[in-house]
Amino acid sequence: MGSTRRGTGRPRSTRRLRFQGLEHLESRQLLASNLGAAMAPYLPGDLAVRNPVTGHRGMIQVQSLIRGNDPNAPLYSNQGKIVTGKDRAGNEWTITVHGPGEVIVTDTTPNDGALADDIATIQIINSNIHTTYVTGEVTSSARTLTGGTVTFNRLIAANGVNSIQLNGFDLSNITNPPVEQASGVFLPGGVKRLEFHDVIGLFDQSQGAPPITIQIGDAARPTPVKPSIYLDSIYNSAYDSTSDSIPSEPVTIPTVQFLVNGEIQNFSVVSVSQSPVSPNFITATQNGTRTQWGGFPISGPAPAAYQFIFNVVGTTGRTSIQTLGINNLESRGAVTNLTAQKGGQPFTSSESGMRRLGRARFGGTADGLGLDVNGPIGDLTFDRGLGNPTGVFTASAETAATEQNPGTQTMLLPATNYGIPQGSTGYAASGFLAGVIRAKSIRSIRANPANFQSVGAQNPDFVSLRRVGYPNQLTLPGTAITNSAITTDGSIDHVNVTGNLLNSEIKTGFNYQAYLAGLQGTRGNPSRIGSYQQRGDLVNSVVSASYTPTDGVYRVDAGAGPGSIQGRVRGFAYNTGGRTALGNHGAGVFARAKSGVLPVAP
Repeated sequence: MGSTRRGTGRPRSTRRLRFQGLEHLESRQLLASNLGAAMAPYLPGDLAVRNPVTGHRGMIQVQSLIRGNDPNAPLYSNQGKIVTGKDRAGNEWTITVHGPGEVIVTDTTPNDGALADDIATIQIINSNIHTTYVTGEVTSSARTLTGGTVTFNRLIAANGVNSIQLNGFDLSNITNPPVEQASGVFLPGGVKRLEFHDVIGLFDQSQGAPPITIQIGDAARPTPVKPSIYLDSIYNSAYDSTSDSIPSEPVTIPTVQFLVNGEIQNFSVVSVSQSPVSPNFITATQNGTRTQWGGFPISGPAPAAYQFIFNVVGTTGRTSIQTLGINNLESRGAVTNLTAQKGGQPFTSSESGMRRLGRARFGGTADGLGLDVNGPIGDLTFDRGLGNPTGVFTASAETAATEQNPGTQTMLLPATNYGIPQGSTGYAASGFLAGVIRAKSIRSIRANPANFQSVGAQNPDFVSLRRVGYPNQLTLPGTAITNSAITTDGSIDHVNVTGNLLNSEIKTGFNYQAYLAGLQGTRGNPSRIGSYQQRGDLVNSVVSASYTPTDGVYRVDAGAGPGSIQGRVRGFAYNTGGRTALGNHGAGVFARAKSGVLPVAP
């Protein structure tokens, strides 16, 4: 069968002479005219950088950073617009100054000629509070697994700086090797935006360890702008290496303190807590030679087993925010032992409180929280409750005598709280206040439960309705406010609580400073709670407006002042004999004028 494919139309002579010879190559020249220049590093004409706040592009001349092998060139020293280094783990860092000014960086071994250890001091010079932007970046080690962070001990800027953003930089008083200097951030000229990774502090109280201080502005020169502070986590642990007993008293002296001579625009953190138990924590506790603490060996390979020694209440250092006022206070996670006030200690005088608090929101459980405000508070939101209810008992019961126990013994209720690991409970379970908030007035309070409880059918016939062996459980909100006091001299507009109130009080027309001085806190001035909504029970808890308890006991139609409350409680009031956070007895909603469904315990 013949092929129907047509042949090419090119002449036969042309097809035979397809390759007539090699093509001449294009002549090429070297990029450099001499060998010395060819071996020199490639230098771009300029380096494009972007302002971290405005997003505008700026130009940095690389020639100004590299001048041959000149040892005084900025790239070869620890001072300039761009300074780079690497720690012992191999994490590389770069600090860049955009706009006026330079940065000087020294590490913990300043005489070895290289930035190859933890950073001792970052100093910004000749800056301008309006046009200077400082950025820092960390590249994780390529040779070993690390967290991709570097440690610095101190940050200084005598003049103002618009923005300092040090991504991946941890402020810590523990460096390797250690340095003898004040740890913290010192910005007397002010800053508009301060941002870095974590604050990590370990404080041996027996050695008189000084606190980590973040100071913005000073007494002679208040900050000209309202700073915004953004952090990831604050790990704050205090301990006594000479003690042979497990600590149980809360830490009241500030170990991490923010001193802002002016008002704060934004204060935002992920969490505030103690440091997790780690080999570094154990080494610090041992003080180099100690092999046991509290009668327990602490040199084993499993540091998590020693968590009960470092209990939450006794070893969580106090984080203090000292300022004239805060516009926005926010945490994404839990906060423990955090206070905000004007003076050094909260609730010590009528002038110790801040001027105002615009808004505060806590994404996790707020435990050991103190907000001292002389003026108004805007909105308070507790997404996971105020106070840690873990291990808090509401009552006790007597059991009958047995052969093993001839007499009766007291059992704490509820029994579902049995078996809580030692050291993991919060301030309420240790008998301390879990939260204290005072203000002139509050616009709104919103509290969601810190935990949830599963409830089954009381009748055994209805425990398993759909399938045998599979009980039907109903999930209900747990406790929203535990062992806490929220007081105002004036009124509260709105309160919305999902969960129970346990050993707590929400009280208007009440002066907390007078109460601390041993006087009657209820002043007799008119006050109100405009709307009180709760889905839960009042367990040894009281909500009141200008109401005075009689001999420490709330009674109906006794001590009613000019107060009013309107709202609804979808629950009951239970008085099991426990005390409220203000030392009173009773349960329910008390006011001279009440409107809605507001129960009172009999």
